[in-house]
Amino acid sequence: FSIKPTFKKIFGNMGLGEHPDEHKKKTDDRLVHFRRVSAAGVHESKRSTTLLQQLVRDFRNSLQSLGAEDVAESDLETWAILIFESMSASSRVFHSVHHVFDVSEGMSDPVPVLAAFFHDVIYYSIDGGLTPKQFNILSGIIQEDPGGVVRLRERFVLPGAQSRRHSGDHKSSMRDAQDQTDSLIDMIACIFDFKPGQVLNPFKGLNEFLSAACAVRCLRHYLPLKNLAAIAACIEATIPFRKPDEDGNTPPQLLYKQLKLANEKFEMEMTEVDVAMAVQDSCEIANRDLRNFAQASCASFLSNTWNLMHESNIDLRHTTVYSISYFAVALKKMCGFFQFLDATTLYASFKGVPSQRDVDLLTKKAQDNIDIACRYLQAKLLSISVLSALAELTGGDAPIALFLGDLPEKNHPVSPGIEDFIQPAKLCANVVVNDKVYRILEHGREGGDTKFDLQNSPLAAYLYGMLGEAGMDKCLEYAVCPMTPEDAKKLLDSLPREAVVYIAKPCAILAESRKAGLKAIIEEYSD
Repeated sequence: FSIKPTFKKIFGNMGLGEHPDEHKKKTDDRLVHFRRVSAAGVHESKRSTTLLQQLVRDFRNSLQSLGAEDVAESDLETWAILIFESMSASSRVFHSVHHVFDVSEGMSDPVPVLAAFFHDVIYYSIDGGLTPKQFNILSGIIQEDPGGVVRLRERFVLPGAQSRRHSGDHKSSMRDAQDQTDSLIDMIACIFDFKPGQVLNPFKGLNEFLSAACAVRCLRHYLPLKNLAAIAACIEATIPFRKPDEDGNTPPQLLYKQLKLANEKFEMEMTEVDVAMAVQDSCEIANRDLRNFAQASCASFLSNTWNLMHESNIDLRHTTVYSISYFAVALKKMCGFFQFLDATTLYASFKGVPSQRDVDLLTKKAQDNIDIACRYLQAKLLSISVLSALAELTGGDAPIALFLGDLPEKNHPVSPGIEDFIQPAKLCANVVVNDKVYRILEHGREGGDTKFDLQNSPLAAYLYGMLGEAGMDKCLEYAVCPMTPEDAKKLLDSLPREAVVYIAKPCAILAESRKAGLKAIIEEYSD
């Protein structure tokens, strides 16, 4: 059976053919924008509510829709601040508080809205562990072992139960252990198919499980068990990039099985239709969470990809102080991720919702974006590897700013950079390139500045335009990390000699302290 058509709802007003910039211009019922003039005389768009106000209002409206009574304003505020603070950490670039509203935009069903608010509240490895507030909420659920290993406790206990056991209160110490067990967390573990004592894998549910635990512990006094279970199921579905199991069961089918099991075990009184609708809601959240992959504009998709790379690499958060070799490693990892990413694992459907046709359309667009992203990242990797080779042969690794120049900064004069000296190669008829990749390299990604890299890539555009697809693949065989002097020489020798000279000359201007070594390379590769 097909319970409800959700494809249009999943993607709100952003259709496959709609450009993200046009999507951003539209407003929904909860946000009204008006124009103001800034101190600089520039017209700016301003929201009618703050992010915290909107979180409080949406929490209130969602809980009222589910029949919750007498919800304390102090609780609404506490939850809103938890979401806001957790997702406004300096480590968050893509998974910021704005992502919550991107996922929940246009949804009317309160359960997936609440799930959207909590689904990324925990980002354990990126944030460097739990904040004090998160730690208090998750008390009695996990133990943190040396080396950053996080495992589930053998028994989940209610917040405060541990402190009562060790407080010296004999009556509390003798309390029946069953009274201290947190059956709600047992229920979540059942839905996730996690076992007591299990080590939580950061790529296979650690963040999602702890986020679901935060949600149910915050909302437990206001919602019935079946609503809490449905919220947890929605968050479970956001564990990304999962293939069917060895028996061919998809993640939604496995979630349906686990939710039915939890319904029976914990007497949640969900009908079969309730369970199926909860899984369909979970598909909605999961598909919204990954809809960036199917953006109409690949340049905008790449901009979000850059935010993810910034978020997942600590050194890149320090803007210009990271080294050439570190950036090369970050690019190589991102290349590997996209090369092995299976687009068929991105979008979920359950019992015909959304339809297979809609899933196929999304998957095809995502695959197109992934293919372009792979080539784009490889061109970037080759350009940075060439700089790494020049650095290795002239004194060793160095901050990337030494060879590329300073990144532009607001309210500071613009200093010389590699983009002032390198022009994209003119395309030749006998050189095959992907036009979309070349245009993005030349003109830049869309969607705002990043703090660690230029939007456009003149050096990568030059090399890609000169070498073409086949030539780039040949040179990439020598783009190794880390790079030794021998590796560096092999990489430079794989390039056209004029390309080495053309790149080394501006580097000799920018990296004055390496001038002698770079001039020697220029002389060696000059005809």
